[in-house]
Amino acid sequence: MNKLGVQFRASFIQIRPALWVVIGLIAVSMIADFTVNMALGDSAENVQISSGNMLLALLPIVAILLPLRTFRQMLNFGASRSEFFKGQIAIYAFAALLLALFNSLWWLLETGFIRDYRQTINILEVFHWTQFGPVGMFVYQTVFYFFVLTLFNLLFSGLQSAAGWVLWVLLIAAIPVGTAIASLRVHVADFFLALLFNDSLIAGMAVNLGLSLAFLAGAWLFTARRRF
Repeated sequence: MNKLGVQFRASFIQIRPALWVVIGLIAVSMIADFTVNMALGDSAENVQISSGNMLLALLPIVAILLPLRTFRQMLNFGASRSEFFKGQIAIYAFAALLLALFNSLWWLLETGFIRDYRQTINILEVFHWTQFGPVGMFVYQTVFYFFVLTLFNLLFSGLQSAAGWVLWVLLIAAIPVGTAIASLRVHVADFFLALLFNDSLIAGMAVNLGLSLAFLAGAWLFTARRRF
């Protein structure tokens, strides 16, 4: 088996327990919602988060576990740091595509069937990604999910480095500072509007992919110097 195949398999083994936990929680949530709706006899006021969206909890889980748990495995297998990093990018791209496809299909099921029986709220509608049509909606999801994966990958690839901890401090400090200072608050809002609520599919893709590439560049600087 080639190194990329081994990395995909090792990554799946690491993720599998979390995957089953998330699926189990989704199943329990759906059963509980159904029971409540049957008891109340009216689901109009019982609005729930889309079960498909709940699967997105895997995004940070994947990007936390893989840099922490598969780095040493792949180096012991004989992969170079460069091969490991390229494999990570391939896995993140695959995960983003898979989750985007699942959520797109789930939204069709939700709007065509599920909402006849339970009220749900879906991020595809919250962020107005449905305005781009089925293909555009799928593409916007993919680039945003990839952005989330690369962000967490950057943060957890640098835990063995002092610079990585500085990055954590800066990020944690930026959130309260950016929202507390009025002059900065506008720019913070504009950033999230451009990232999540962009009315232009091309511009939204550019923002998400541009940040993802920056995060990957930073993660590579950490990975190239990692010892364990």
